[in-house]
Amino acid sequence: MRTALLLSALLGARAYAAPDPAALMRSALPAGFAPAAFAEPVFIPVPVPVLMRLQLEGDTQTVALAPLLDRHLAATDSFSGAGGRTLVSGTLDLAGDGYLAVTPPGGPARFVKIERGMSGTWSDGVHSYRVTLSVNIFRPRLANFIQIRDTATGQLVWENRILELFRLTYAAGEPVNLAGRPYRLFYSQKPTLGLCFIYDDASSGTHDYKFYMVPVNQIQGPAPVSYRMFGGDVVRLHASSDLSTLQITR
Repeated sequence: MRTALLLSALLGARAYAAPDPAALMRSALPAGFAPAAFAEPVFIPVPVPVLMRLQLEGDTQTVALAPLLDRHLAATDSFSGAGGRTLVSGTLDLAGDGYLAVTPPGGPARFVKIERGMSGTWSDGVHSYRVTLSVNIFRPRLANFIQIRDTATGQLVWENRILELFRLTYAAGEPVNLAGRPYRLFYSQKPTLGLCFIYDDASSGTHDYKFYMVPVNQIQGPAPVSYRMFGGDVVRLHASSDLSTLQITR
């Protein structure tokens, strides 16, 4: 089913809810990059003695969120033009939609949804650029190229396969541990505000990335919220009111 999740219409937004299977089938994210599920809140009463034991055993880790805010947009890839260095990254919104993110020198980040017919233009202050998707029916869909060209000359200034862009982006995430498993954590306000936990399931011998999306306003209350992650693991998440820190408890 994963191979059917390629370059069709993207997921529709479904805030705070488990994903609609029909919407998942419309995902245009690369296979292995489609969200396995929105992180599913679960209610699990935890006796006070157990909470004390968790704290004593050091099963709670605290992550500084502020340094992670949109960090991946500037830590993935780039190209240099007449006006300076343009940053290039992949990113997701809370619905699981995939975007190319480009940040021209001295300018704000621009987001172009990754889909057939994708198109976007911007300037680095000297030259203008345009992004398109190069599709070939003889290539696997994940092997299709995102291309950026100088609009005046048509010169190709940046190119990468969809899958490779998201692999580079994955490497820019913050390593965290959830229930004994290694994840990468992303904290974004662009295009939407939220957390994304990515688990690399290599059990089959290949990289199979599972995404778990968490809206931050779900975890800013007075108590931690439990979420079911990969393999049915349950973790408790709690963000400070000012979103400066995140606590993760097994």
